[in-house]
Amino acid sequence: MLLKRVFLLAVSCLLGVPLSTAADLVKFESASVPVSEFQQKRAQARGEVLQPPRGDEIQAYVVKPSGNSPHPVIIYLHDCGGLPPEVKSNDFGTQGSLAETSREAFWTKRLLSWGYAVVLVDSYGPRGIKDTCANPTFDAARVADTYGALGYVAKQPWADPQRIGLLGFQTGDVWRIPAPADTTAFVTGPERFKAAVAFVYSPLCGLKSRMAARTLIINGVSAPDAAERCPRVTAQQSEGGAPAEERVAPNLFKNFEANSAMPDKTTFSEWLKAEPQNAEMAAVQVRDFLAQHLKP
Repeated sequence: MLLKRVFLLAVSCLLGVPLSTAADLVKFESASVPVSEFQQKRAQARGEVLQPPRGDEIQAYVVKPSGNSPHPVIIYLHDCGGLPPEVKSNDFGTQGSLAETSREAFWTKRLLSWGYAVVLVDSYGPRGIKDTCANPTFDAARVADTYGALGYVAKQPWADPQRIGLLGFQTGDVWRIPAPADTTAFVTGPERFKAAVAFVYSPLCGLKSRMAARTLIINGVSAPDAAERCPRVTAQQSEGGAPAEERVAPNLFKNFEANSAMPDKTTFSEWLKAEPQNAEMAAVQVRDFLAQHLKP
């Protein structure tokens, strides 16, 4: 349900992209947990039919490109630190607070220029959670939120339900979004993701999960053997799930220690300043991948 429209004219100056509308703050329900067979049988014995409980109410910020709708859509999944305060307060740069070097500004600018609507999901704000970097135990709720966002977006007149993708950064949340065959833990509709982009640091290459959609893995290369190890894992993850392919973003996580807390928000800004050519190379890889799988 659309709650309110916030006119942010300065966002077009910040991002350098003309917008057909300002950012919209929207709220929708996370995917709910299905009723178990045992619960349903007990209810039937009482002459009742149980319905799945309603999911948590979460929120997102929607920015749409210029041009005629419906648009292809990218659902942006924040990392363990959540969305920046500037985004959560609907300040996309009216005071210059959302810097060009922030991850959200960098990708929103480019996605809009490529013709995608961007939906920045806020899983933590409505739940009063600051971050989960030191204790990443929020995976199930993040998956439910992602499928809730998919169901919401697919019903919007400005969105093309056949061209919805994911982009997750740094902590690898896209890795935790299961393939359609593995979504029985949640009540999901018929909608499916068409493509996904996962920015990861190389230890995540050890995960073995089937992907929800055809996935581009941008590897930050924080381990010497990452360039050799990730392609093997990519092949494993493609088995039984959607195909995955891997690219390298040199030095993105060069200061990251695998046994520390998840990388903080400054990492991306520092990388942009130190190696802008590698940042743009990653952007080109993402652009070409999305164009191949989400453009008509």
